[in-house]
Amino acid sequence: MDPRTDTRIAEICTLLEAGAPAGWSRVTLDVWANVLAYELAAAAKTAEGGFAGEVRLADMTERLQELREQMYEEDRGAWLSARFVLHREAEPEVTFNYDEDPRWSPELHPAMFVRDLEAFPRADEHLRGWLRETVERGLELQRAHEASLADQ
Repeated sequence: MDPRTDTRIAEICTLLEAGAPAGWSRVTLDVWANVLAYELAAAAKTAEGGFAGEVRLADMTERLQELREQMYEEDRGAWLSARFVLHREAEPEVTFNYDEDPRWSPELHPAMFVRDLEAFPRADEHLRGWLRETVERGLELQRAHEASLADQ
């Protein structure tokens, strides 16, 4: 992994820890990423598994955008979702999803996946069925929109 990527991941984990409430034992940050939108969900738990309080996520989205750009792999694309898990007194666990449907809620418009693929191209073998179908639907909607504009 690129040393800049390691540095960016460490920065994100430091920010996540700094934003955690007092008494936390475990903090989880789930990230859904698209070139046009980011969604973040964080939770903090006590050692007993109870709610520890709100997690502040200041300055997080910009760093996540930079991380996604740094981690882009030609042909493979960019990650679609990520999970950061901090345990008190342990190494962070960080995972990135490049292939599975990130299951946005609410769902993103298919054209947003078209834009993401334009920004972070993938080779055909890295276009999973769900992504291929979503992009095709987005392109169809885009063509229909352009045709309706031309008819006006």
